[in-house]
Amino acid sequence: MVFEHLVGFFIDKFLGNYIEDFDSHQLKIHLWAGDIILENVHLKTNALNDFNIPFEIITGYIEKLRIHIPWKHLYKHPTKIVLDGFYLLVTSKIDVNYDIERKEKEEYESKMKQIKKVEEFRRERELFEKNKQSPHHKDTFFERLQFHILRNLEIEINNIHIAYDDKTTKFYPFQCGITLNYIKLHTTNDQWENFEPTEDSKIIYKLAQINNLSIYWNSNIKSRLDLSKQDIINDLKSIKQSKYPKMNFIIQPLNCQAKLKIAKTAQEQDFTEAILITNIDFEDIYLNINRNQYSDLLDVLEFQDYLNMKSKYIQYYTILNDNQYERPSLRRLDF
Repeated sequence: MVFEHLVGFFIDKFLGNYIEDFDSHQLKIHLWAGDIILENVHLKTNALNDFNIPFEIITGYIEKLRIHIPWKHLYKHPTKIVLDGFYLLVTSKIDVNYDIERKEKEEYESKMKQIKKVEEFRRERELFEKNKQSPHHKDTFFERLQFHILRNLEIEINNIHIAYDDKTTKFYPFQCGITLNYIKLHTTNDQWENFEPTEDSKIIYKLAQINNLSIYWNSNIKSRLDLSKQDIINDLKSIKQSKYPKMNFIIQPLNCQAKLKIAKTAQEQDFTEAILITNIDFEDIYLNINRNQYSDLLDVLEFQDYLNMKSKYIQYYTILNDNQYERPSLRRLDF
């Protein structure tokens, strides 16, 4: 019981920045059974702010997320991640806000990432040289555990609809989005048939199946931005569950499967094979874009170019607003 409350505390602390009015009662934890279940939660409208992307969330909803970790049998039983129902509506930001502290933080983090990459490259180089001198390298406990979890990992994602409603073109509003029926990823043998992997297998075979993945773009259509959250969710669900009667597709619903061959390490294969080999098979792909869709796309790109230009010089604009400069030529600076 104590462990379950502790796990709930850390999950609450992490998810609290992204989930609206997060309540621990929405989180079902059966730690010893290995189940963590999250149901019926809404994303915060500012959940994307930390990622510095030109979109804001209008409504985001997760029906059910289940993570199953077989603590007692990590080496034998599969670790499962199941997401059933994710609906998201975003729109573009129409203005740029300048935050000097955030800008300095981003510059600092960017420099630290570069340093981290150099350090990681140096460590990998040292490890490579060490392995060359001692070819019978033994994996650590955590390396073996990581490989076994990856080998037994199963992922299932169902009923996804991510949509964008434009508000930059007032007279020609449009909607676009991505819909998906399901993605399934599971382990197979070398003949791509289901089986339970053995502990001594040095190569993992994964089969991923994608069903009814599509991209649509509807021009000159009424915006959903003024609807209530529940009405938006219902609309996203109805479009996903219907047979797409009024959809103008850029990519028609398609099915495909990917075959992944993952080696434990290149050294295990005497450096004769790649660590990852992927083969993707598509049944059919239909691409189409009409004049209205192309025009809408150009409008969006033009507006994003305007925002990028404004963000580049916004720091000088804020200086002018603070009345630090009284020269008329500077006061006329605008975007």
